[in-house]
Amino acid sequence: MLKAIFLDMDETLCGTSEADQLAGQAFACWVKETYPELVNEQRFIERYLAGVYKQLNSEFPQLVALLPDEGAFRTGLIRALLAEQGVDVDSDEACAAQAYFDDQRMAAFTFFPGVAELLRTLRERYKLVVITNGPTFSQYPKLAAVKMPDWVDHIIVGGDEPEEKPAASIFQKALDLVGAFPEEVLHIGDSLSSDIAGANRMGIKSVWVDASGEGIAGSDIVPTYTVRSAAELPLILADFQ
Repeated sequence: MLKAIFLDMDETLCGTSEADQLAGQAFACWVKETYPELVNEQRFIERYLAGVYKQLNSEFPQLVALLPDEGAFRTGLIRALLAEQGVDVDSDEACAAQAYFDDQRMAAFTFFPGVAELLRTLRERYKLVVITNGPTFSQYPKLAAVKMPDWVDHIIVGGDEPEEKPAASIFQKALDLVGAFPEEVLHIGDSLSSDIAGANRMGIKSVWVDASGEGIAGSDIVPTYTVRSAAELPLILADFQ
């Protein structure tokens, strides 16, 4: 019998990339207005978003040491990217820029259509646990933006844990919280390497959100089920009746 459902947040329940893009557009305008000497605000925001997702670490090894403090890392990133275009700002100015982006991002961060109703319905029958990777700096504001504690029973943030998904320890913590065995749980997420691989190794049935519909593209990580969005989850749950 199915007792609990584990859920990823970013790109599974919530449109994180869409919020990033909307915030990025506003941020690009703000930066250009604030620093008119900036040559290319679009290049700045594209590289900023890449840097936030740690895709520029090899270019800025001096910032890697700041990673234990995500706020310091991001303000350092802003200073470095502005300096690329000849704009020198101090720490306070970088903090103000980061705060503007954060405010815009949280204003745009929300559930995908139908997810709130889905969670309300699921919680009538199952224990719900959100397991989200990422630093506390960014994950807790997102959780607050959608009032996640009102919708689920437990929340586990990877940045609080010794290991993030796909580590067995974070899934085991979720199992312990709901008092369930792996065969009594379903996990849904958009990442094959983090969500699906982690659930599969634990013997938890996995549901992959393949929003693009492109399939696993040769990956050896095979989900138990595949959907285009979390809103399709009730179709799968019919198998457990």
